[in-house]
Amino acid sequence: MEEIYHRLSAVNLWQGFSNSDETSFEVIEARLQHASGEIITSRRNVYLKELDTWLAEGSEDDEDPKQSLVLRLALIGCDIKTRVLKLSKDVLDTMLDEFNLELAYTYSQSCITNVSAIPSKGSQTYSFCYMPKLVAVWAQKHLSTRSSADRPHLTQGLIFVEESNKGFLSDNLCSSWNALLYHSPMFPALLFSMILSMQIHYEESKIKMKLRDVEIETGQDRMADRKHKENTTAKYIKLAAQVDRHAVKLASVGRKSKMAEKTLAFILENTQQPFGGGGRAMTASTKAHQLLRSHASLLQDRLSMQAVDIEFTLKRVQLQANALTGIISRDDVKANLDLAESQHRDSLSMKTLAIVTMVFLPGSFISALFSTSIFDWDSVDPTSNSIGVKTMPQFGLYWAITIPLTFVTFLLYFFWLRMMKQQRDRRKQSFDQLSAEEKGDPDAIEMAKLRKDTEFRKKSSMPFGSW
Repeated sequence: MEEIYHRLSAVNLWQGFSNSDETSFEVIEARLQHASGEIITSRRNVYLKELDTWLAEGSEDDEDPKQSLVLRLALIGCDIKTRVLKLSKDVLDTMLDEFNLELAYTYSQSCITNVSAIPSKGSQTYSFCYMPKLVAVWAQKHLSTRSSADRPHLTQGLIFVEESNKGFLSDNLCSSWNALLYHSPMFPALLFSMILSMQIHYEESKIKMKLRDVEIETGQDRMADRKHKENTTAKYIKLAAQVDRHAVKLASVGRKSKMAEKTLAFILENTQQPFGGGGRAMTASTKAHQLLRSHASLLQDRLSMQAVDIEFTLKRVQLQANALTGIISRDDVKANLDLAESQHRDSLSMKTLAIVTMVFLPGSFISALFSTSIFDWDSVDPTSNSIGVKTMPQFGLYWAITIPLTFVTFLLYFFWLRMMKQQRDRRKQSFDQLSAEEKGDPDAIEMAKLRKDTEFRKKSSMPFGSW
């Protein structure tokens, strides 16, 4: 069955990642105290010079009569931006070989989000992938020197975590649990699902707080005063971009919720049959599975309610996005109306100027063309008190030509305006007809068919076809 995992591992999503020169790494260890039955967790760094000694702690020759190592997880930081695993390749390969996790590690590189059980060299290994935040591979090492009735076997693995989340993960893994849970190899999966559930709660709470600020700005917060300050369009555009980011983060939270649900279902599926053999061992394993299933069921109920809350928050985000879109559109319409009004005033001014120009242009043209002399200035007596001036015979000729020419000029101008209006009306009617056809208006469709049939008959009636 291993061949299918080897084939799928050919798809490597970690291409481009490289190993650093670091030889030390952080480990989380849990030890069972034989006298009290309690679990003591610790956190420390392991360096290259003590790597062999640390790996030997999980062997059968290194049994302590007072305590037993039941869990050890190595935390390896990852820099997603520079695509670097902060551990040297030699140290990483040594641990993968010692823990029998080579196949689980290569298979995890082919997954984006997945949790699976992988057979490897006659034993069962496990892989948890939530790229690019968290990837873990682990297995349970069965030691013949331990009696599984009172002491669980050793669960060991590697966790690849983004450097920014390493502290949060380390703090949560250091918490102590009931010793029965360490009997099951599903215990790390329970820890990962619980961590995802906590992150869902934290991230959604942050989104809700920021979303309420947006609701206050748009005047849709139930707890805030209905009188909200008017913001500029630029401020609303920034709020719309912020709401879009909230929607993306909520999608990430939803993805995280799906991964947690998948992990819990995987735990319940793999804890139906007890591990190990023998009466007392079966009893301890059964109790561990019952406790593990109880915790998984509780987390499932919690996740189901979180999913409802995520859906409600997403509806709020969509409502704010629609509200901001409406506000921005309203401001755009107002700005367009103001611009149209300004252009209309400019158009009226230009028309007024054109009319005034047309009133004087024909007369000026005739006067300049014929050099018409209208008044007899030579007959004016400078000593007279009269202000009257005699007209010349050309005065009547001037008006006889100017008045009809002015009338013709205005007639042509208004005829040109009418033609332009008819062209605009025809374009608008054609656009409305096409819009109605696209919307499926029955009358418009019948008109379109009639128009096409008419065009076809016209083409068919041509003597030489439709050339």
